[in-house]
Amino acid sequence: MDHLLGILNESWVLLAKMAPYLLLGVVVAGAMHVILPEGLIARYLGKPGLGSVVRSTALGVPLPLCSCGVVPVAASLKKEGASSGAVVGFLVSTPTSGVDSILATYALIGPAYAVIRVIGSFVLGISAGVAANFVARDGQTPTRPATSAQPDTKGSNPVVEGIAYGFGDMLGAIARPLALGILLGGVITYLVPASFVTKYVGTGLWSYLVMLAVGLPLYVCASGSIPLAAAFIALGISPGAALIFLIVGPATNVATFTVVLEMLGRRVLIIYLTVISLGALAMGAATDLFFSALPSLLPAVATSGKHHAAGLHWLEISMALVLGAATLYHLSREAKTILNRRRQPDADAFVLRVPDMNCQHCAGSVTKAIVNLPGVRDINADPGTKLLTLDLEQDADTDGLVQAIEKAGFHPEKA
Repeated sequence: MDHLLGILNESWVLLAKMAPYLLLGVVVAGAMHVILPEGLIARYLGKPGLGSVVRSTALGVPLPLCSCGVVPVAASLKKEGASSGAVVGFLVSTPTSGVDSILATYALIGPAYAVIRVIGSFVLGISAGVAANFVARDGQTPTRPATSAQPDTKGSNPVVEGIAYGFGDMLGAIARPLALGILLGGVITYLVPASFVTKYVGTGLWSYLVMLAVGLPLYVCASGSIPLAAAFIALGISPGAALIFLIVGPATNVATFTVVLEMLGRRVLIIYLTVISLGALAMGAATDLFFSALPSLLPAVATSGKHHAAGLHWLEISMALVLGAATLYHLSREAKTILNRRRQPDADAFVLRVPDMNCQHCAGSVTKAIVNLPGVRDINADPGTKLLTLDLEQDADTDGLVQAIEKAGFHPEKA
């Protein structure tokens, strides 16, 4: 029981330290969603050349999209004529940062580390984009079926729309990895002794390779990776090694690999993985050199080991309660979906399989594309089974439903 309470205490402190900044990020993300619709992104970045790589990478740094949510946008960029480099730069910079994770990094690991993370995301995005343009044969590489960007389905009230997106779609997309990251951060901080780092992880190049090996196969969102990185640093892992995990964890996952392979070809996929891996190692080494010269720039929360809830500010506590309640709400909805998976759909239900519906953000995008169409009475979008179950009126236009989902950047097929 003491161990459980200790883990919960560590997790609570991590949540409280992140909450004010993460909630601010959620609000800003909602505002960005209203101001920068995905169709606008495709129109203004869908041009070949170095300038497009820089613009797509720069926009991807603050854009609050997870690795799965970025896939339809990248597909629309490619359809609009963007070079391979612009698409790759966007795919690298977007999931490795985001306004929410930048602010959360500021809270847990300090402003200097947050700036380094932004610089790393930007530099890696441009590097990967330039390299992709160099090796790509645009117009000859395999391409995904053409799709359009998600249509503008925003309501008449931009404030309501922004809040609904930030606390609904975006927070719902990161709720599970965020909760898991905070819990694992508490476990690592409380249970793992500092001697573990010395014995099994070490320092220097070996520690970089260990973090690279851990991060490459592991899918974790940009925000969910932060409490893990803070716990690693508190154990004695160097800031640079932790940065490698922060880069490759969110940037590398099977969904993104598949998209790069299908849209841009094998050569670009190899460049994508090579630049991310080597770039992350280089950024890790540079980060360690920086903090070895200025160690005071790492805050106490990332270096002092175990924490005490008694030292939390009232604002941190109140914001943690709000964020915790919102996260639990989304987790409960996801749990309800999982429990209903074994239930057979009604015989008259219209069921589609959406193979690229990989997360709650994707499910929200699919739902949003069709929720206001005539004849739609109920929608159940389950990213776990990839099934979209619809309760339709008899005169519903099923072809129109499929077309609306395709315009949102997905590829439905009859189940």
